[in-house]
Amino acid sequence: MSEALVDRRVAPALITLCSGPEFSVRISTIPAFGTIMETVTQKELLERVKMQLASFLEDPQYQDQHSLHMEIIRTFGRVGPNAEPRFRDEFVLPHLHKLALGNNVQPSEIKRIDIATQLFEAYSALSCCFISEELMVTHFLPGLRCLKTDMEQLSPEHEVILSSMIKEVETKVENRSIGQAEGSVSIAASLVGEDAKTKFLSKMGQLTTSGAMLANVFQRKK
Repeated sequence: MSEALVDRRVAPALITLCSGPEFSVRISTIPAFGTIMETVTQKELLERVKMQLASFLEDPQYQDQHSLHMEIIRTFGRVGPNAEPRFRDEFVLPHLHKLALGNNVQPSEIKRIDIATQLFEAYSALSCCFISEELMVTHFLPGLRCLKTDMEQLSPEHEVILSSMIKEVETKVENRSIGQAEGSVSIAASLVGEDAKTKFLSKMGQLTTSGAMLANVFQRKK
């Protein structure tokens, strides 16, 4: 299906369905919105879809909609690795972190394990993507730690895997920081080396000039 057709027919129809009275119909639009995010490149269309997904996540009327949150997380895990990196960085990762944090205080154990299991699948899929060090520290790692808190109480076998994932991510962050520090030291050393070299050549120039002047003096004395 062409992007133009999606823009003219599909997206408006989905947005219209989101305003209907049945929550089950609204929820069923989420995977379709996810597919648009995964396959379309038109900026304006992507922004409209993003606004609709943001409405699902931020509108108070959806705050207690367990099925909706399950579908959102499932969709994020499916489309996140293939979606535009900026959408993943600015939208998917922060909202997954928020959902993981909220799940820590979910009073229903059944709902809590449902969301935790779905979050585990989503984070497992997204762990294969390139994520900047800043996002690792601000959203990805904190989200994993929230999820680990749930799994410690609800699913010890998942908790073991999460502990390994967290350690691996922490090592990546540490190695990147060391690499950046070494790079900075190397650049600084290079600059210092260049500065020393410049000063040395300058001194040599002065010595050469002084030597030539002395030689001229001796020649004149002769």
